[in-house]
Amino acid sequence: MNWNYRPTETGWFVKVAEEDSTITIFDPAGILRGELFPTPVDGIDRDTLTLRKGHPAVLRLPDGTIGTFLDQKPKAMRRRNKRCEVAIADRTYLFAHTSGRKATALRDGIPLARMERGRWSRRNTITRKSLAVVDALDECVLTIFEKVVTPGRTGAFDQVISDFSNI
Repeated sequence: MNWNYRPTETGWFVKVAEEDSTITIFDPAGILRGELFPTPVDGIDRDTLTLRKGHPAVLRLPDGTIGTFLDQKPKAMRRRNKRCEVAIADRTYLFAHTSGRKATALRDGIPLARMERGRWSRRNTITRKSLAVVDALDECVLTIFEKVVTPGRTGAFDQVISDFSNI
């Protein structure tokens, strides 16, 4: 699947390094805006571009600023524990999943955008409704949320049923 390589509605896009060691974030002009490095125990699933859950990753900006990226708590069952947190440049971002297809992105508690994954054959399409004016750092993190994390997680009941069906 190459749908994650398509630009966001605002023109930002990501690229995965050949050796799967980095996810690079670019603005519409093709300027590097950030790099996401999985931890050594982490791995990237090239089909979905998702990082292994519960292990911190490093987000590095072009000016050398380093931040932390954590996509949900380890072994999280409840949807509220499956949130993604990014801390960088004295800002804290939160990507809170509100349903199986929807999520809200917040910066320091202020809603920035709501994202929704499509249904059925359009499940690879993500729509975004902006709720606040964003700068380049906000857009970089929103691109990570949209392209790497993707909105929506199952709840505890669905997780249990899914786990039992895999036995």
